[in-house]
Amino acid sequence: MSAAALLAAALLVPGGPPATIDFGPVQLGGAATHVLRVPALGVTASGAGFSATPTHGGVLIVFEPYELHERATGTLTLVTRSGIVRVALRGHGIDTIPPRVTVETPRRAVTAGRRLTIRFTATDNDLVRSCTIGIKGRVIARRAWPVSSLRWLVPSRLRGRITITIVAVDRAGNHGSATSGAFRIRQ
Repeated sequence: MSAAALLAAALLVPGGPPATIDFGPVQLGGAATHVLRVPALGVTASGAGFSATPTHGGVLIVFEPYELHERATGTLTLVTRSGIVRVALRGHGIDTIPPRVTVETPRRAVTAGRRLTIRFTATDNDLVRSCTIGIKGRVIARRAWPVSSLRWLVPSRLRGRITITIVAVDRAGNHGSATSGAFRIRQ
């Protein structure tokens, strides 16, 4: 910060605005806010994911991360009666939220040796990377997203009641799963 900016900051509020505002880790799909109690005539924020607006009591600064693990930096520029003050902005995007998964249960018994269409959905606050489809604890397919169905040839020797399990994995490695209701395989 320049000498003039430091002087202006000291005149605005006791101690002046901080040299840096660090939002820390913020969930993708979410936002973090910070209110700076400074009278400002104008305000702008630069840098990916940062925005600012004057409010009645100061300036509202928002950080919404765009990318997983992105270390975002920016600048808040305050126009005050005493001059221009710049504050460094920092934050980074994280994802600890698992995908949400649903799987459709077949409505009637399925015949062994015939094809069954398995339908499922997976959504995430960021991006689903892949889905694994399992029957009776065995993986029958892995698919890159956005696939949401699978035509499966039911083995001719398979019998009894079974369930379908879908496990979705997002870019951060979070896992979400769902299991269908049981349905019958007939010969």
